[in-house]
Amino acid sequence: MLEKNLSLLRHNIAVVWKNPKSLLIYPRQMSRKAKFQWIVLGSLAFLLSQRELSFQLSLSVPEVLETRQAEFPPTSARPQLAAIQTVAAPWWEQVKIKSKDIRDKLNLANAATAVGAALSREQQAEAAKYSNLGFVLNPTLPKRLGVSAEVVAFKTKKCTDYVDKYAKIAVEEMELYGIPASITLAQGLLESNAGDSRLAKNENNHFGIKCKKKCLGCRCANYTDDDKYDMFRIFESPWYSFREHSKLLQGKRYKHLLKLEITDYKNWARGLQSAGYATNPKYGVTLIEIIEKLNLQRFDKAAN
Repeated sequence: MLEKNLSLLRHNIAVVWKNPKSLLIYPRQMSRKAKFQWIVLGSLAFLLSQRELSFQLSLSVPEVLETRQAEFPPTSARPQLAAIQTVAAPWWEQVKIKSKDIRDKLNLANAATAVGAALSREQQAEAAKYSNLGFVLNPTLPKRLGVSAEVVAFKTKKCTDYVDKYAKIAVEEMELYGIPASITLAQGLLESNAGDSRLAKNENNHFGIKCKKKCLGCRCANYTDDDKYDMFRIFESPWYSFREHSKLLQGKRYKHLLKLEITDYKNWARGLQSAGYATNPKYGVTLIEIIEKLNLQRFDKAAN
C-alpha cells in the first residue's frame, strides 16, 4: 500500500514538474480521499526531508570539530605568573591599618588627619571639646584637665599643618602689601580655628571678613555667632580670603599700621586690637602668643 501511494506521489510530482499550472487545476479534480492522501503524503515527504537534513548536519559536526582541534592543538605548558613584589604602604596607611577604630573611608591625606584617625572613639569625642589652639596657648591645660597626649598631639598638629599649608601665601601677601606674614597666619589660625570653623570650611573665609554695606558686589552668608544681622563674605577659595584680608588692612582704619617695621609683630597685634578688628579685649595678646608659640615670626625675616 505504501509503495502504491509513493508511486502515485511520484506520478503527481512528475505531472506538476512538467506542467506547473496543473498544481492549480489538479486538486479540484481529486476526490476527498485523494486530497487527504495527497496532504498526508506531502507532509510525510517533508518530514523525511528534514530528518535527512538534520542527519547530514549531525554527521558533519565532528569533522569540523576535529579540524579545529587539529589546527589549534592544546598546549601542555601553563603561562608563567609575574612575580609580585610587596611595596611598603605609606606611613599614614600604616597608621590606618594598625588602629582598630578607623573606618575604611577616612581621608588620610595629611598628617593631622592620620593622627586623628589613630584616636579611639573616646579620644575623638574628647578632642571635639577643645579648640585647635587651646593647648598651644595653654600648655599646662592638658595636665590640669587630664587630657591624653594623643589628643594634644592631634590638636597641635592641626595648627602646624595650617601653618605649613598657608605660609607661602602669607609671605606672598607680605611682599605685596607689607603685612607681616606672622600676623596674617596668626589671625587666620585664630579666626578660623586652624581652618576648622564653619565659616572657613563652608565659605573659605579664614578671617571673619564681613560683607560690605548692603552686600554690594559680593556674596554673603549669615552666621549668628556674634549677631543675627552679621553677614560674612563667601570666597571661592582660601586664597581669595587671604587676598581680601590684605586689602582690608590697606583701608583707613588700619593704614597707619603699615608704617611699622615688618618684623614688629607685637605692635601690629596691639594696633589691630586698638583699631577694632575684633571685640575680644585680649585679641592683641592672643595674636602675640600664637606667633611666639608656633615661631611664626620666622616668616617675617624672609622679607629682609
